[in-house]
Amino acid sequence: MNKTKGFLSLLSAGFLFGFFGILVRLLSDELTNYQQILFRSVVGFILASIIIVILKRKISFKNISLINLFFFAVSLPLTIIFYTLSILKTKIILAVATLFLGSILFSLVSGILFFKEKLTFKKGMAIISSIIALYYFTIPFSLSNINAGLIFGVLSGFMDALSNTFKKHLGGKVDRFLLISIQMMGTIIVSLILMFYTKAFTFPIISPFILIIGLLFGFLLMLNNYLMLVGFHHFDLNLGTIVLSSELLFASIFGYLFYKEIPTLNELIGGGLIAFSIIVAHLNFKKNK
Repeated sequence: MNKTKGFLSLLSAGFLFGFFGILVRLLSDELTNYQQILFRSVVGFILASIIIVILKRKISFKNISLINLFFFAVSLPLTIIFYTLSILKTKIILAVATLFLGSILFSLVSGILFFKEKLTFKKGMAIISSIIALYYFTIPFSLSNINAGLIFGVLSGFMDALSNTFKKHLGGKVDRFLLISIQMMGTIIVSLILMFYTKAFTFPIISPFILIIGLLFGFLLMLNNYLMLVGFHHFDLNLGTIVLSSELLFASIFGYLFYKEIPTLNELIGGGLIAFSIIVAHLNFKKNK
């Protein structure tokens, strides 16, 4: 297990996640929620499939449970759908904060139950710091502040933890681009079902700019999934989720650069605590002999 490789892969994925909020809003100018999810997933699936063919990757599911593959396939699309709905109904930074609140808590439970990960001092300190950071991102908070955006954010966090659990479980057993194509296909199927259900199955005429944004989004989505498969294969599940919370820092920066969403004092404090949590997650407290 190469923990440095895993850490850098997850940190890079956090950067891409932070940028995704901008792309979601750009695509929403001409595409509905499910249309843009379908569009970028089709692009990601095609790119991953091309790589499998060109590089002649091995397609094998030997000793792999089909039930695990099914949950792996549907967990990501549900994460994306809930996150997209959250982004469109609240501030980018709040959507990301609630996603990680759910993801950090559920990944802790999943790591202990399925991967025998221990609740060490380092992990406890990183988790506490992350939760306090998320609190600062969401205050002033009261029951009246609970809206659809925050609820969708927590739901996306739960599904994100489930998706990451299967990434760690399957990442070293099945070809990674094959796993990406499976999740992209799962996303495509779920999106089509929702489009038919909501009677929104149409093929809109989009501008060249939106076409380019969609193609870019699909490529980055594929790259992001690859980075997470590599990252969680080499890193602790719960600590890896905390590293991914770097998305909060990057989302805040992109929110300001593109939409002039100026971070509040509480968000700056939260960002500092997130940075502290990420540093702690990569520290090695064992003394060198």
